[in-house]
Amino acid sequence: MCESIGRGATEHSDLDGTTGQRTMPKTLVTFGSFLAAKDLRAYLTWSAAYALVAHFTGAYFMADTVNFVADVYNYQLGIRDRLWEFGHLFWRPLGWIFLQICEVLVGSVTGPELNVLLTRIFVALNWFAGLACILLLRAVLRQFSIRPMVVTCTTAALLFSNAFLNYIHSGSSYIPGLAFLLAAFYLLALQIETRGSILQPFSAALMLAIAVCLWFPYIFAVPGVLAIPLFRHYGNPSRWAFTIRVASCTLILGLVFYGSVLVCNGLFNVHDIYQWVTAESRAVGGVGGPARAIFGVARSFINMGNDGVFFKRFLLHDPYNPVSFFDLLRLSFVKFLLFYSVLVLVFSRLVSNPRIFWMCLVTAIPVLAFAVFWHGGDTERYLPLYPVFFVGLAHFVDDNRTPVYFKWLAGTLLLVSIVSNCGATSSFLLDREQRQAEERIKDVLPLLKPHSRLVLVDIHDELENFGRSFPFDPVVRGQMLRTYPVLNPGTVQTLHWRQDLMSVVLNVWMSHGDIWVSGRILEPRPHRDWNWVEGDDPRVTWSMVHSFFTQLDYSRSVGNGDGFLLLPPTAKNEAIIRSLWDGKAAVKF
Repeated sequence: MCESIGRGATEHSDLDGTTGQRTMPKTLVTFGSFLAAKDLRAYLTWSAAYALVAHFTGAYFMADTVNFVADVYNYQLGIRDRLWEFGHLFWRPLGWIFLQICEVLVGSVTGPELNVLLTRIFVALNWFAGLACILLLRAVLRQFSIRPMVVTCTTAALLFSNAFLNYIHSGSSYIPGLAFLLAAFYLLALQIETRGSILQPFSAALMLAIAVCLWFPYIFAVPGVLAIPLFRHYGNPSRWAFTIRVASCTLILGLVFYGSVLVCNGLFNVHDIYQWVTAESRAVGGVGGPARAIFGVARSFINMGNDGVFFKRFLLHDPYNPVSFFDLLRLSFVKFLLFYSVLVLVFSRLVSNPRIFWMCLVTAIPVLAFAVFWHGGDTERYLPLYPVFFVGLAHFVDDNRTPVYFKWLAGTLLLVSIVSNCGATSSFLLDREQRQAEERIKDVLPLLKPHSRLVLVDIHDELENFGRSFPFDPVVRGQMLRTYPVLNPGTVQTLHWRQDLMSVVLNVWMSHGDIWVSGRILEPRPHRDWNWVEGDDPRVTWSMVHSFFTQLDYSRSVGNGDGFLLLPPTAKNEAIIRSLWDGKAAVKF
């Protein structure tokens, strides 16, 4: 399908050679050839390959899927109106619309099954968006006249990239946003229509606006995508006018989309708008720094398992679980060096191709700058870089001037990525992790009341991820497990973690539920495999958490070695808790 797009787009004329009359606009013709799928074999092959890879892999991290599902669930039942959120403007409404369609087809669904249906809807949207990304990247690369073999290898590199391979199985909006970003990239890489048709710039602008409305950080890639015609069609005198039209349409569409939501929600004054825009950022805080970004970029493309924890322990000189430089060499440091070696080589070779080089740079700078200041360790933070990264990588490999051993190094990175990323997302490995989590809670599960909570050390505890990343597990589907992580390191929550904890404890007791505290919290030092990094958030230490919980009374324990202790509402426990909740005592540890 895609192999014919590049030639067809460049050779097509707006004028009929015999009659001299206008034919259909180039955008429609190109999209027609794309949808007609002249190379049906390539289309079916990549669709089958994608389906096969997706079948044998899964998500080791589902991100905010559970939150999106809960918000749409509550909105459907009229419990809470949180359908429109600044950072993911269209995502919840899109899930709700598909829910209405499903209910028309299969009938009304309630209770836990409604949660399951919503999860399947969000995951299905990601699955199809991932397939669209694969096909769109091939179309983009053909526009740049990349050789078919290089197109194939580069498409495989996208398919097996760590963040992409994980999030196609999630219910978050990252992959759908990437699909629309790639669609805009493709439209702007086409030859500029010479007669000033509004269809091509409007279509590209619409794709960009939707990408941003699905996940706002895609806005940092917008300047680079808008600049594509300036670099791609350097000799075309209408490129500036075309780019201005696209930018104007994108701005207008963005204002219309966000403005409509503000009006519909009655947000008219600056204070209310500010509160709405910053609601999510205030909740999660910001974790920045160059070190996180440096490792985050590499982890977005190649999985390093929990080795990120070891890197942080090395950098922060963790006193509980020290890591030496030689320990790093035995871990994923080789992957890290391999990735950055290829990245440096790609950019060094692209300097000789200034148009591609500057196109990549204009996109990369805003994305990386944002990552330095905001959660740079998250793998999804660099999805906006994917289109230009793979275009640059393809040019690097396709360039006949690139030394053969450089190409072999890029090939080695691809093979290592396939092995590493498929291993991390393997369904067999995820099933084993699921069974381990079930084994850990099997003794406490029969004792849980409807409002009981399991108190965990932090968000890195496996059980916290269990409830979020295995939504179809019977325990999760039955809503039998409710966890509460004491800490969310790197966020503002660590400033008042005691007060937040005490509020949860009091609410559970008043609801006649039980508080079961993880036995890990009472250990004098964290074990190596608990993913705790001392100094990761300087505002809280292990000794602070340990000292607080050891002063409380516990009545019974369940589980062998890694179990839970019951926190009863004794007079001593209530006195400690209420002293914090009422603000009558300033406790320091």
